[in-house]
Amino acid sequence: MKPFPGMKQIPVHDRATFNLSFLLEHYFPKSDFVKSMRATARLRIAEHIQRGGKGKVIQVERLKEISPKDFRRDYLSKGIPVILEKGATAWPLAARWSFDNFRQRYGTEMIKLVQRKGVAADDEVAHGREFSEEIQFGDFLDQVIGGGSKYMRFSPLLEKFPELLDDFDHDFFKQMAGNNWGLTYQLFMGGAGTFTPLHNAMTSFFFVNVCGIKRWALIPNHYLAVMNPSADGFGYNHSKAQIDMSNVDAFPGFDCIDRMEAVMHPGDIFFLPSWMWHCVQNDAPTIGVRCGFIYPKGMVMEAFTLSFIRLFAARNPSTLEALYYVLFKKNLPERDKWLLTAKLIRR
Repeated sequence: MKPFPGMKQIPVHDRATFNLSFLLEHYFPKSDFVKSMRATARLRIAEHIQRGGKGKVIQVERLKEISPKDFRRDYLSKGIPVILEKGATAWPLAARWSFDNFRQRYGTEMIKLVQRKGVAADDEVAHGREFSEEIQFGDFLDQVIGGGSKYMRFSPLLEKFPELLDDFDHDFFKQMAGNNWGLTYQLFMGGAGTFTPLHNAMTSFFFVNVCGIKRWALIPNHYLAVMNPSADGFGYNHSKAQIDMSNVDAFPGFDCIDRMEAVMHPGDIFFLPSWMWHCVQNDAPTIGVRCGFIYPKGMVMEAFTLSFIRLFAARNPSTLEALYYVLFKKNLPERDKWLLTAKLIRR
């Protein structure tokens, strides 16, 4: 599917060859034949894209309002990202959530900051550990406001403080998505300059930006070969390509692919479809929530190969572990919640 008109096309044969080799590498990671097959297809695709010149950047559409029916028809079913401008300003969280409010209510609580390979800066991930550190919430909030580098990603903190869920408009998710099956909430907090590298995952989501400014760069999975992710069996894919083109020599064709850009302000709601690559930078101290939901049609139509890999080849976590998390997470001990959340990272 095309996320936007005019996207540079890639020969079907080359895309199919790369996708097949990426799938096979999950089962035969040491095969020289598979690695060669992948590398050859990747270079052919890069050369094809480079012949079309530099890529373009398109701004994600911003809407002041849209009916659930129109949203499902024009954006959800077509895999097109969109920002619902000020869509959450009437929700209780818009008035109740702030750094000061959280410090007053939960400042003495201990929290865990979870970092994981591919969705954290390289210097934040130490030897593949699931847990980065434990810290008092008030101290964490102080360093966020003070410009520190600590970033809370994919946090299940709303399960630790379930009263915060009362501050959402839950009917919004049910109406816009057509259901609220498998809905999960993950909290994000970070200071100016904190970021999450390029990654993609199977689950569609709405991102509710409570305060601060977040800048998103989006790349269609059509360009999977250029992103050149590792076949490591995670529940998500990640790429070391840098949006600022600082390592473009290691990712031939990356400067020639088309991408989208979105800037979120307080109260905005952002829809991101399944399998769209994205990286995020905070331009100011931010609080936001990723609200993931299950949309099988989008999963398969946006990336059949990646969906197959996620269902049948992913090991960390497996599909059964993921389902266990979604269905029974409220019964898990706190440590297991954080461990599974770390594995299930997918914003």
